[in-house]
Amino acid sequence: MKITDIRVLSTRLPASAAAMVQVDTDEGIVGVGATSAPVLAIAALVQSGPESMRAILTGSDPTNTNDAWRKMFASGNRGRSGEGGLAVNAMAAVDMALWDIAGKARGVPIHELLGGAVQKQVMAYASGTAFDIERMERTGELRMKSIDALVAESKENVARGFKAIKFGWGNNFGPQDMEVLRAIRDAIGPDIRLMLDFGCPAYLDGGWNVKDAIRVARLLEEFDLFFLEEPLYPYDVDGFATLTAESPIKIATGESLTTVREFQPFITTHAVDIIQPDAQQIGITQLVRVAQRSEEADISCVPHGPWSAITVAAHIAVLSTVSNGIMIEYPSYAVREGSAQQDLGEAMLDRVIEQPVLLKDGYLQLPDTPGLGLGDYDLEAIAELEEHYAE
Repeated sequence: MKITDIRVLSTRLPASAAAMVQVDTDEGIVGVGATSAPVLAIAALVQSGPESMRAILTGSDPTNTNDAWRKMFASGNRGRSGEGGLAVNAMAAVDMALWDIAGKARGVPIHELLGGAVQKQVMAYASGTAFDIERMERTGELRMKSIDALVAESKENVARGFKAIKFGWGNNFGPQDMEVLRAIRDAIGPDIRLMLDFGCPAYLDGGWNVKDAIRVARLLEEFDLFFLEEPLYPYDVDGFATLTAESPIKIATGESLTTVREFQPFITTHAVDIIQPDAQQIGITQLVRVAQRSEEADISCVPHGPWSAITVAAHIAVLSTVSNGIMIEYPSYAVREGSAQQDLGEAMLDRVIEQPVLLKDGYLQLPDTPGLGLGDYDLEAIAELEEHYAE
């Protein structure tokens, strides 16, 4: 079997949508991957010119994912094979599609290609934001949601079966914010995992440092947080190591890293409690390596990135094969319902593919169908979405 074409399917979708990449073969087996990087930049890297991934991989065996990754990474003078960023994001989407093809070619799900599953379901956590995005879209002003709204969202997600929830929180840890957190914890009870995402752009504040992060981590201890996400600049290994050693709550990071070499120092030094690779950023080939190395180091693996069915399927395929894969990020229903991005979010999770990964009582169920387990891809649904957002 040979690769005959590689192309981006969704060049007219908004930046918040995943860029979907399709790989065709001479035997009619098709695979699709996704990345959250800017779609037009991904399209250029994937399909334009003699150094594109289309040019590099056409004629290659799509089931040899290791060789395909090596060719993409070593060709085209991409930072002399040392950089991450958009180039690796584009490679990630192609890589996911190749794994999809490899499973379909053998008639088995990806987890069987990886040696078999050790768990048949993985907890999903509802990922939302404490910020009023609709207000920002209307007025340009970014504010936190009201305490009543955040409590209501938390209760709704728990009622829908989620056993864990996370809010994008930023640097909001004043007395009033603590009251909001206290109300959320009281509303969901002690048995629901609660996480906060500090994240970008908060860690880019020039006045923020490791001591600030330690102070906040100690302040948050009373709320029994399961983890605090990305509270420092993503590449600050020494800073994370200091914070993790001093923090009474677990510290997580990894969504901004794009190669196993970038993850390795965090794993080797135990600089974090939880590592957060994202298949849309790094692909399945790299995700497998990060998950396995973190398993050996006794570091939990909780992938970042719930924004497409393709990503969710990639995450459960890999996490099912390791013992440290404890949770997978999934969109909060409370955020999706009634929001400006509701149609797009639901489409990327449910409409662009034939069979979404089943979410049952707060756990994602491991698919047992070939490849990513999503069935066929609905090109008409993708085209309809493009027409809608092009208007």
